[in-house]
Amino acid sequence: MNFLYPIYTEQTECQDCYKCIRQCPVKAIRVEDGHAMVVSELCIMCGNCVINCSAKAKHVRNDVPKAKQLMKLKKRVIASLAPSFVSEFPEFKPEQIIAALKKLGFWGVSETALGADFVSSHLSDVFKSEGGKNNGQKLFLSSACPSVVDFIKQYMTSYAPYITDCASPLLAHARFLKKTYGEDTCVIFIGPCIAKKSEADSFPEIEAAVTFENLRKWFDDEGIVPSNFTPKDDDIFIPQKAAQGAFYPVDGGMIASVRNYGNPVRAMSVSGIRQIKEALEDLNIDDLAEPLFIELLACRGGCINGPVTERKTATALRHVQLMQYAEKAEKTLPDTLLADSPDIKDTLPVEAPPKVKHTEEEIREALRTVGKYSSTDEVNCASCGYDTCRAFAEAMLDNRAEKTMCVSYMRKLAQKKANGLIKAIPGGVVIADKNLKIVECNENFARLLGSDVLKMYEIKPGMEGADLDKLAGFARFFSDVISSNGPDVIDRDVREGKKIFHVSVFSIEKESIAGGVIEDVTAPQVQKHRIISQAKKVIDKNLSVVQQIAFLLGENAAESEAILNSIIESFSEDEDEQ
Repeated sequence: MNFLYPIYTEQTECQDCYKCIRQCPVKAIRVEDGHAMVVSELCIMCGNCVINCSAKAKHVRNDVPKAKQLMKLKKRVIASLAPSFVSEFPEFKPEQIIAALKKLGFWGVSETALGADFVSSHLSDVFKSEGGKNNGQKLFLSSACPSVVDFIKQYMTSYAPYITDCASPLLAHARFLKKTYGEDTCVIFIGPCIAKKSEADSFPEIEAAVTFENLRKWFDDEGIVPSNFTPKDDDIFIPQKAAQGAFYPVDGGMIASVRNYGNPVRAMSVSGIRQIKEALEDLNIDDLAEPLFIELLACRGGCINGPVTERKTATALRHVQLMQYAEKAEKTLPDTLLADSPDIKDTLPVEAPPKVKHTEEEIREALRTVGKYSSTDEVNCASCGYDTCRAFAEAMLDNRAEKTMCVSYMRKLAQKKANGLIKAIPGGVVIADKNLKIVECNENFARLLGSDVLKMYEIKPGMEGADLDKLAGFARFFSDVISSNGPDVIDRDVREGKKIFHVSVFSIEKESIAGGVIEDVTAPQVQKHRIISQAKKVIDKNLSVVQQIAFLLGENAAESEAILNSIIESFSEDEDEQ
């Protein structure tokens, strides 16, 4: 477990549901011993695994301890507050948030949106100089979102050259604060984004990144309620309020801000990693009649829906709250402040690991290990988390997946084990549903009921679908056990023709399925202790496999184990009585 990486898995909490794989747009998950671990070198930190982990096993690194330590060591620690704070903390006034942050120990609070304004001004100049219709590049991709930059540089590498060589708003802001207040100033980002932790890990200008989620807990731990503060005159953003760079957290907001500074380029906005892939895939840049700027955001709807925000309000309301705040700001920063702009270059450094190309035979061999011998076996059910069986096979070859993740394979394995266990029982075993139709039985059961039934078994092993009520008088005990108010177990000696059977019927699934063990007590050669011994031996031999399958599927294998244990208990009690 790598606690240094921004996202990690708490193994004891992971429930092996593979939901994180299904939701990860780049499949940056490796399953190790049944636990889904984040592959840091492949992860783009979009946070989908964190949001969608129903077991809450995916955790985000808490940078609050680091922030507290910096406050003890440094004179000036400034909070770079993301503009989406207005939709995250709508119950507090901005001045109250500032006062509360200063109470935590921050020397000052500044809007990250200031950096966004510097970026907007810079991009406007870039488009004017390079975005002409007859010269310059045709496609410009925004670099404001670190998750998007990571995604394109790793997974859509042919479009990486079109990412604008422009710092993110946070990096631009951090550089501006250090330029204004001194290089010994510490900048700690507070916002809705996990990927900002990647920026903090990559650029020395950013010391730490605290999530809104962690900030709430920090307030609670310190007993701070922002609404209790009466703001003072100095509870304002330093060195001044941002302009409409505050629009950046909503889709289309960056475009609106850039246009305030003059933008002659056609623009569009796309939010969501899967939507970005669809928008760029197969885009022939030569087909663009004029330059195009695409604002790209990893989170659907923008940063207001970041992975570490409190999701109690609708996106529409969050959008409106942000717009109302940003519209009150000046359209642009004053020229005097723009003249003091920091260095705007640099995007998130990303080293894409080499991709291994697997041969068709390697993929086919991997598929065969999970019982897929032809294309018709490739059901593409996505239960493993991968969209196709071939993608799953490639993940196995990359050591990111285990064959036990394949539900169809494990179901078949469970059925084989269940059938094998039933067949190994010396007595007769039969399982029937609520309609008294046989689900499964062993050969010994058919043999006990006579040659005609045995012939039926030989024609159709297991006798699935046969009517138990027509085969044996003791079928009524199955009806009694299956009924909602019936007993869980029935033990009876019944006469069938010239034979006397000891019948033990037990509930497998109430109102649905029951199992039965039948023994011919008139057969002197049958020794109950031998049956018990052999049943125990079968369980001991197969227990580890059964437990694994039962944990993963919970149905057939667990059912088989219950049947065998009931057999042993039934025979053991009977022997004790005798």
